[in-house]
Amino acid sequence: MAAARSDVAAIRDRIAAGEHLLRRFLDNAEDLSADEREQGARLEAMAATGRVQVDYRGLPMGEYPAACYAQARQLFVVDPDLAPLLIYAAGLSGRNPETLKELPAEHRVLEERAVAVTLTKRRRGKANSRTTVHWSVDTERELRTMGGFYLLLHRMMGRSQAFSGTGSVWSIWAGNGRGSVRNTATGGHIGPFDTELARKLKLGAWAERHGLLGDDGKPLQMMVTRIKKTVEVRTAKQVGGHLPSARVTNTADTSFTHYLRHDPFIAEWAADVLTEAITDAEESARAVVVRLGGGSLAAVPDQVREQAAAGNLDTLACACTDIEHSPDGGRCHQSFLACFGCPNALVLERHLPALLALAQALRDDLQRRDVAQWTARYGATWQILTRDILPRFSPAQRAAAQETLPHLMLDLLEGPTQWS
Repeated sequence: MAAARSDVAAIRDRIAAGEHLLRRFLDNAEDLSADEREQGARLEAMAATGRVQVDYRGLPMGEYPAACYAQARQLFVVDPDLAPLLIYAAGLSGRNPETLKELPAEHRVLEERAVAVTLTKRRRGKANSRTTVHWSVDTERELRTMGGFYLLLHRMMGRSQAFSGTGSVWSIWAGNGRGSVRNTATGGHIGPFDTELARKLKLGAWAERHGLLGDDGKPLQMMVTRIKKTVEVRTAKQVGGHLPSARVTNTADTSFTHYLRHDPFIAEWAADVLTEAITDAEESARAVVVRLGGGSLAAVPDQVREQAAAGNLDTLACACTDIEHSPDGGRCHQSFLACFGCPNALVLERHLPALLALAQALRDDLQRRDVAQWTARYGATWQILTRDILPRFSPAQRAAAQETLPHLMLDLLEGPTQWS
């Protein structure tokens, strides 16, 4: 993209310099030097007729084509310019080359902030479809946005369009060699993709001229379709792999199937992202700590949390941070059922097997007991267990804990006999 941008800027500046000289000549030719007046007169004739005016005096015949190209380049886009212009358009827009080659000249500028263009999208096995896009415009940096770049293309090729008669934004002077005869009616101006989209752009020669290399250190095999694929990959990375947000020109399914799935970079990146996500999830899961009874987790000293994590403070299915100072005062002598509403209670991941076993024991007991009686005895515990505690743990954590469920007897819930 940097190589293409430098070429695009050079094309823009080259044509701008020719236009500037033409304006100076038309405004006041007397202020120009003799050489500038001669060149200005040739540019005036070119602007009026579209035909390239060349001073062949003193030139060997073999240098005529190069001189003709050099003169045409002052006001018109020429064939070698197409490669960097199309590459840059693909990098900015993420559109496929066929759609870009059929960019129309017709457009609407919306409050100098965006340009509306109707694109043709070719689909295999289906009729061509049309869609209107709105590209943003940055008037100060026209190479930054696709809207600004599109308007630049229109401005650079506007003179040529008047002679070629094309409805495309692409119009070049191609009046050298066989083109001088083939395109004589239009002064050498053509829509380069009007009759054939597969016009040779010599992308390999362009990449070689800039010394572009692939990741393997070999000369880069330049393809506009690969640029679209690269844009898809880059956009997917920027939005964190969320394909509905990443899609620019295709559905999420199409983007993945045709552009992302087999790309080695996106596969490696996705694997890294997945690994990081799993690691983050595991670390987050391990950090699940539930303080019951309205207690503040921040108020639990680190030393106490370490003891709880080591299992030194376990009760039946949680840990007690201060058994010597119960909410009722003094050493705790309450039922284990009271733990689930006590501010001294602390639940960690290591308690999950016991919590699941307790939930299963309560379900089993409901099958044997009157509902009203079961609710009166275990209803509050069930609500806290199933709504406040278990949902804090991930499905993966709960599935792993199911493999190590202890056997709990509900009789233990009725009294803290182990404290005596």
